[in-house]
Amino acid sequence: MKLIARVLLCTVTLIIATVVSGALAGALHLKPPVVGWSTTPAAMLAWMSLGSLVLIVGMVPIASGIGGSFSARCFALVMLLFLANAVNQVLELTIFSTIGGFGFLIAQYVIAFLLTAAALAWAFGAHNPVPSLPRMPVSSWIWRVLAAWLAFPVIYLAFGMCVGPFVVPYYKTGVLGLIIPPLDVIMRMQLLRSFLFLVASLPVILLWTGSRRRLIFALGLAHSSLVGLYGLAQAYWMPSVLRELHSVEIVADSFVYATVLAWLFFPRTRTVATSSVTHAPVGSASAA
Repeated sequence: MKLIARVLLCTVTLIIATVVSGALAGALHLKPPVVGWSTTPAAMLAWMSLGSLVLIVGMVPIASGIGGSFSARCFALVMLLFLANAVNQVLELTIFSTIGGFGFLIAQYVIAFLLTAAALAWAFGAHNPVPSLPRMPVSSWIWRVLAAWLAFPVIYLAFGMCVGPFVVPYYKTGVLGLIIPPLDVIMRMQLLRSFLFLVASLPVILLWTGSRRRLIFALGLAHSSLVGLYGLAQAYWMPSVLRELHSVEIVADSFVYATVLAWLFFPRTRTVATSSVTHAPVGSASAA
């Protein structure tokens, strides 16, 4: 199957799954987020389709580069999709907005991301064998985990300060339900989000079959699309300056964070476990 066809298949899967799971969440009487700018259902579907395409394109390199069984790849992708996007997005919205609908969002994306992860795992996957787990003493794992946990808030704050002078005025005015919380609230939330990002990222790092450099690119692109571009592409109600600046900010800190994770948890050389060789579905790409 051609690459474009596989991308479109996964995109359509995400769109349909999101619509269906959103209807189910509504049937459970969960209230969706309330934004300050209404539009037509057709326009909302168009924005969601654009965001879905952005997300899938961002996930293709990481989905193409992980090896292992279908179930292992599916699990790793579900963890990345659900924790890095749905859970982290809700956590961020709880302190930076008053739009509500957080239960609706979580319920909606449980089903949507399960099906999307399955589609990505089926359509993509590395032909290469899965490398063995890094052999490190417990003390080495401990300091690496602590370093990764503390790294994200620092990276977040550094890039946030770069765009802060341009975006904070919008939050202070409360435009469209946006608010700016105290700095201590922001940093405590980033420590929690950092833990979730680490849990979400480790499975795909451990299943990665390519080089460290390709891992940095794939993980950075995946984080960029999951954390920012997917949602911002659909945020028609936000001022364009916020969407553009936050997009640049999130892409930059995502690639820096991916570099940190790759350096901490992915050795330059890894022993190949020949017994773990698995073949990807027809038409899948090699990550190299």
